[in-house]
Amino acid sequence: MKNLKNESGSILVFATLVIVLLLVMVGMGLDTGWLTFSRSMGQRAVDMAALAGVAGLANGDAASVKKNIQGTINDYVKISSNAIDGTVGGKNVMLVKYDSATGTITPEPNINNANGVRVALETTNPYNNSSSASAINTSHFLMPLLNYFGIGTSNSTNINVSAVAVYSSIPGIPMALGGCTTGLQNVFFQTPSGGANPNNSAWTTYTVPETNTPDIIDRIRAIVNCQGGGEATIGTPICMSNGQNTPVVREFETLADPNGTKCYFAPVVEKQTTFNGCTGDDNKIKSWANICIKYVCAPPDSNNNSNCTIKDNNYIVAEVKACNLTDAARVGQCFRHSLIRETKVGM
Repeated sequence: MKNLKNESGSILVFATLVIVLLLVMVGMGLDTGWLTFSRSMGQRAVDMAALAGVAGLANGDAASVKKNIQGTINDYVKISSNAIDGTVGGKNVMLVKYDSATGTITPEPNINNANGVRVALETTNPYNNSSSASAINTSHFLMPLLNYFGIGTSNSTNINVSAVAVYSSIPGIPMALGGCTTGLQNVFFQTPSGGANPNNSAWTTYTVPETNTPDIIDRIRAIVNCQGGGEATIGTPICMSNGQNTPVVREFETLADPNGTKCYFAPVVEKQTTFNGCTGDDNKIKSWANICIKYVCAPPDSNNNSNCTIKDNNYIVAEVKACNLTDAARVGQCFRHSLIRETKVGM
């Protein structure tokens, strides 16, 4: 007579269920880890590409944007199956306008108006709903086993990653022009105490009240290394002072280039006889000037320099290439660029 309570072999059923459960758990862990790794690598790639691209955008040149992006060292630039194409307006790169006040990002096809670059590996561009078909397709290793248990599971997942980088200019040289005309001219030519002819420029520390010699020298040296102080925009009152201090004028030699290839931006204020203080309408920035310093004239050396035609005076010979500029970021040699949060895609 058979024993109806015979439980031999039940452990096999239990072991099978445990093994299946373990496989599912291991599969989920491995596949989730691989997805996380793939997303991390993809995000790093678009971050690098966006930062490189916006450095090219600062030159106002679409070709520089593409060259910089495709010159970055990451797998998604060189990979044959899903490469990042640096072409502006292509499937991966879009120019944008970022409003720092509101945090909004809008597409900007005009390169002269754009201040940011968006690089993405994604299925669809959320800003214009166009198909990009460039998402990172990541394979699943063990999760497809669930198909054998009637649980529909895809063999792969599309990962969308994107990054937006914007640039802003670093405040320019510590010199403010009183009025602005283009052409080769003597700038920072100071007549003591106003004199018969009005002064045509002043030292400035922008919004920092101290306008003494060490502060001005520090700012000149900072510009050499593409560093700078606080922000200043059109309409901002800036601190200015007159002065013909020879050490300060000589310090500008580090910014000079006889070929005129090194250009910086300088604030333009109202033309005035004496520059002083930090407040008032005359101290407000009216626009920006593109200024290329060519020669620094400071006696006694300048008396032997044929490019310094006025002897025994401290002044700077420069070519002012443009006045009435409203976007200083297009003028200076120095920029700062950074990644910003892209709320539209939850990044």
